[in-house]
Amino acid sequence: MQTSLNIPLKASFGGWKALPWFAWGSNNMKPVLTLHPDKIEYRLFRLRQKPYSAISRVDYRSAWRTENIVIEFNDTFNTFIGNTGDRDMTCKALIYLRGRGCYLSERAAVLIASAK
Repeated sequence: MQTSLNIPLKASFGGWKALPWFAWGSNNMKPVLTLHPDKIEYRLFRLRQKPYSAISRVDYRSAWRTENIVIEFNDTFNTFIGNTGDRDMTCKALIYLRGRGCYLSERAAVLIASAK
């Protein structure tokens, strides 16, 4: 039996693929990132769901007190960015996403490799 993985977020952001450090929207009230066996569920402003096949790439970004999972989609220039604030939780999420067939950036792959 496969289970869902709830990723606790401190905040979520909406960004653009072309400008990875620029966010056009943020939510620190009720951000959501839940990884289900067949889809992801996320909230920037409203709750959305997409199958893993809709994800083109998963990236990792880190800065002062942030550990960000950046999810890029096939059907939009927008990205969903979830700040876990916790490197171990971020790594756990990246491993789960990789296990669902999502392509990881080099930064995301290096984080997983360094955690072993």
